Amino acid sequence: MKAIQDYTISPDQAVLQFLGQAGFLIHSCGQTIVIDPYLSDSVAKVSPGLTRLTPPPILPSQLNADIYIVTHDHLDHLDPETLKGYCYVETTTFVAPRLACDTLRRLGIPEKNIIQIDSGQRNILKGIEINGIYAVASEPSVIDTTGYLLKFPNGRSVYHSSDTSYSELLLQCAPRAEVALVCINGQWGNLNIEQAAQLVNGVKPRYAIPHHYDVMALNAKNPETFKYQMNYVNPEVEVVILSQLETFIW
Repeated sequence: MKAIQDYTISPDQAVLQFLGQAGFLIHSCGQTIVIDPYLSDSVAKVSPGLTRLTPPPILPSQLNADIYIVTHDHLDHLDPETLKGYCYVETTTFVAPRLACDTLRRLGIPEKNIIQIDSGQRNILKGIEINGIYAVASEPSVIDTTGYLLKFPNGRSVYHSSDTSYSELLLQCAPRAEVALVCINGQWGNLNIEQAAQLVNGVKPRYAIPHHYDVMALNAKNPETFKYQMNYVNPEVEVVILSQLETFIW
């Protein structure tokens, strides 16, 4: 956390780190945002076949963010064990869609710290514009699944797809962003590599960073295949494949 918060960037830059699965830390304009951190092995307690391949890159107690975004209520996105170990609840703003907000309340997050942003909604928090972006839910219990577009005051922007299936409406709702963070695992209703490339082509970012492929053996994909496919669909987009805690600046 200290490394990313103290990372030397110019006022017009942003920096992010990959936390594995669908988790990212993003820092710009003096604010740190975390999206979908999965810093435990809680999924394995329900589905042993989905045990982590490697330990979490940081401990939940080491995580510290000004804004904590949850895209939907699956354990690898809204993780009770990560939240249980999170030490900065009182000073953090939590952003989530409506059903995920209910879970945050049940887990003890104070009502005053929870901001609901659903698909199609927009809010400005701590100077950062946060837009809820349409995503195709994988099952009824997470029908509120939402992607998020972040726009920083310095002009930097990043879109997180959340978990999502493919549809023409998804492409029509794709936002414009400099960086696209897209799931590529192609299982349990998520975009496969070819569909992820089509979504990225709709976003037309400068950079595309794949996620949701690295933490569990049954959910694993080769991100180099996505890079190859993206070169075929739109070679102007630079695909950046990050290892856990690797830093990317734009």
